[in-house]
Amino acid sequence: MFSIVPFGRASAERRRILRQIARAEGSGNPFRAIVVSSHGKTSCVVDDESPDGILLSHESPAQELELWARGRVLYFCCGETASGPLFDRLVDAGARAVIGFTGRLCAATVEGKFFWRQLDQELVTCALHDQQAPGFERARQQFLERVATRIAGLPDGSARDDLARLMDLLVTMEIRGAQKA
Repeated sequence: MFSIVPFGRASAERRRILRQIARAEGSGNPFRAIVVSSHGKTSCVVDDESPDGILLSHESPAQELELWARGRVLYFCCGETASGPLFDRLVDAGARAVIGFTGRLCAATVEGKFFWRQLDQELVTCALHDQQAPGFERARQQFLERVATRIAGLPDGSARDDLARLMDLLVTMEIRGAQKA
């Protein structure tokens, strides 16, 4: 149905990613979605392997932003990346949908990590199956409900606190782009 190209830590450097995106486009098989799991900061994806420590930011050259965005769904599993102008620049550059968080990712307990992995898997599935903004919003609402239900059944303690932070993070989820399903 579609190909998936995973990049390991050593191959996720900015120039390599940009070459791979351009190569896929040149072969007539462009990526429909790009999912980035990294560290983030305001309007920026951090990458230790890239020369300046940045994989992508609102200050990236316009042609790089256009290459990332070109008709794609972009999901950034990176805290704080959705703060600032990066997402608007990507939508303006042609992304169909851009998804990420203004808050910090912070699962610490087994329970929190379990729900985080499920959420991440669901959002990656939305990206792979060409969901746009409404599909991601449905996934967010379903997880808010699931986490709220689980919290209600937990005693006070670190797992409950961790899930409460996950709910807070879900509230900071930014979903920008096309509104058609």
